[in-house]
Amino acid sequence: MLRRDDVYDHISSRYELLISKEDYEGNIARAIAGIVRMQGKDFVDLGAGTGRLTRLYAPIAASATAVDRAADMLKVAASKLAAAGLYNWRTIVSDYRRVPLDDRCADVVTAGWTLCYVAASDVPGREEHLETAIGEIDRLLRDGGTSIILETLGTGEEEPRRPEHLREYYDALEHKYGYRHLAIRTDYAFDSAEQAESLCRDFFGDELGDRIREQGLRIVPENTGIWWRTKSEKG
Repeated sequence: MLRRDDVYDHISSRYELLISKEDYEGNIARAIAGIVRMQGKDFVDLGAGTGRLTRLYAPIAASATAVDRAADMLKVAASKLAAAGLYNWRTIVSDYRRVPLDDRCADVVTAGWTLCYVAASDVPGREEHLETAIGEIDRLLRDGGTSIILETLGTGEEEPRRPEHLREYYDALEHKYGYRHLAIRTDYAFDSAEQAESLCRDFFGDELGDRIREQGLRIVPENTGIWWRTKSEKG
């Protein structure tokens, strides 16, 4: 899990550099393709940041809406989408628990690496925050629509590992809200060990930064969890 999301409001370019190195083998796209067909779908990306998932699917979606509370992040997303010659997208600066969009406006809603910031065990009111977020996802989805949540299972880890402060959140997704789950590798491929150390130290902390420096790592292992559910499957 990255450090607190409020530090990203004014470092969007460095954050964009970090995520541009992530999942160099393209496992996220392959995994999501096995869950839902994105072609021709109306797609909402909650906690979109600089548009990692928005940019991945806007070229094939009917429409793409990127939602994030950080305007600086969305400016990067908008610039990238415009540079790609796409016109079927929009950005909305908003808390993803109260999105100014109509009911049943989306076929697919994604929330990548974002619900963790309101649902972690050290967040007061985490259960209520998660319930509100899942309720908002369901409100946005059409009947039969698919929600997809991505979260960390360990950066710098060779095997999937649920961070202790996110265990209750992940368990709630599976046992309270009925999400299915799989784990994939999303390793980073940096230009150099020096770049790997600098970026990972900034975003993941000194322990990982020190290990990268000591081992001279350019490829940094990472595991990501994907949780998904169709609206009609809600128990």
